[in-house]
Amino acid sequence: MNARIEERRLGVSEDNARRRLRRLLLFAALVGLGALVAWLLQSPVFAVREVVVRGVENSTAFARLEAIDVVAGVPTLSVKVDAVQAELESDPWIKDSRVVVQWPGHVEVDVIEYVAIASVQTGSTWVLVSGEGSVLETLNERAPGLGSVTMLTEQLRPGQQVTDVNVAGAVLFIGRIGDRISAPTVVWTDGDGLIATVDGYRVRIGPAVDVEAKAAAVVAVLADGLPEGSIIDVVSPTRPAVAIPQPEVEE
Repeated sequence: MNARIEERRLGVSEDNARRRLRRLLLFAALVGLGALVAWLLQSPVFAVREVVVRGVENSTAFARLEAIDVVAGVPTLSVKVDAVQAELESDPWIKDSRVVVQWPGHVEVDVIEYVAIASVQTGSTWVLVSGEGSVLETLNERAPGLGSVTMLTEQLRPGQQVTDVNVAGAVLFIGRIGDRISAPTVVWTDGDGLIATVDGYRVRIGPAVDVEAKAAAVVAVLADGLPEGSIIDVVSPTRPAVAIPQPEVEE
């Protein structure tokens, strides 16, 4: 009887030992498989082979991607979409971005940049400003070919937003006038409201409200043709007025 009990006890112990061995082997296999997967993900097999970037004209998107190692040869796993977008959108020129990682090894980056609308005088320098009022870049002089806002304003730096009501209104006005005219628009203030030179004509804009409607009224008036020296008044954009210079009468 004792021999049979001892034999059974030994059999149970051996079964338990075999189970423990199988578990240990399974654990070792899983650890090895995990290590192999981790190695593969960090190896050249799954490295970034191509980075395609679209929409770049004025921004530093390429330099920013290189600075955070979004380049060919790095592990695809290291490319974090949110981090890449945050870095790109810290560029004052970049309005929005889209980053797509396609396994294995393909990264696509699309950026949407702001469009510069006007040069704004700020202290002794100038800044480029978008239609949305975003400050894009600092300049030593006004940008050729763009409208300009010549009223002095507080110091503005790239990445900031224009908060001055008159300056913001002037930029909106210039953006609405657009390229429908032959000469860049210039806007300033005379203390009572905004004044502009549009296509060589003096324009009284008035308070910085409804500026897009006022710009549209100016465009409509100019389309009809005006004598040289005429002054346009769009303080009330639904009732624009034109002061036509009277010919001098010889005595």
